[in-house]
Amino acid sequence: MNESTKPKLEDQSQPQQERLFYLEFRLYFLGHANRSDLQRRFGLKESSASRDIALYKKLAPDNVVYDYGIKSYIPQESFVPLYSYTATQVLTALTYGFGDDYAGPKFPEIATESPAQSPLPFISTLAAVTRAIHKQQALSVSYISSDHGERVQAMVPHALINSGTRWLVRGYDRSTDRFDDFVINRIVKVLGSSDAPQAHELKESDNDWNQISSLTLVPHPALSHPEAVAQEYGMHDGVLKMTCRSALRDYMLSQWNVDLSPTPSAKAGDFQLWLKP
Repeated sequence: MNESTKPKLEDQSQPQQERLFYLEFRLYFLGHANRSDLQRRFGLKESSASRDIALYKKLAPDNVVYDYGIKSYIPQESFVPLYSYTATQVLTALTYGFGDDYAGPKFPEIATESPAQSPLPFISTLAAVTRAIHKQQALSVSYISSDHGERVQAMVPHALINSGTRWLVRGYDRSTDRFDDFVINRIVKVLGSSDAPQAHELKESDNDWNQISSLTLVPHPALSHPEAVAQEYGMHDGVLKMTCRSALRDYMLSQWNVDLSPTPSAKAGDFQLWLKP
């Protein structure tokens, strides 16, 4: 295509940019996209969705190839995104769904800060992990841990976790033959796909993930004014009953500084809550 006739991204309208952004997002972070994805998201006719895909291919001819097996476009090895992504933006979309106006600039409506924000994952690593989760694929990665240093690791990821202090990926660890959590930013390099997962390596076999734990929390008995904590946490009669996945129980209790002692400590210290046995 002649460079003078090649379309330019900055010349496209805002609605067109939104559709192109959504198309690329699915390619980059989910690993495939097709006309029906655009039709469902934007209420387009098939012909309009086809034109959007054709336009994206003109803008980035080396980014996508059609996979006749799954009847979808998939990213090529030479994929280079047209748009810039922030980890917060990507994780919000993956966690809560796609909002409007994602391709435009982001401005806060009111002043809001989060000083305890978790270190955000590196975008290219996050994209490889989310594609593997969405497509139920195993990954071979170079992973660095405080116990073993850097080594090649085979995993079958199935979910993202925000522990409150860092982002992790939950999956089957082929080196230990059990499900575990991996810190995303400790993945030094994604080496590629590994062997196809077996049934016992999939989310459905992760007992701690599928099991729900019931928790009963109360203001720490050593507090001078336990009613303040009861008000803060919206307790009823001084009790907060919650449920969470068993795999996430320790993260939640740690983040909330819950006293886990069978008998509450004599001094509250940093504790505001006590877990009733």
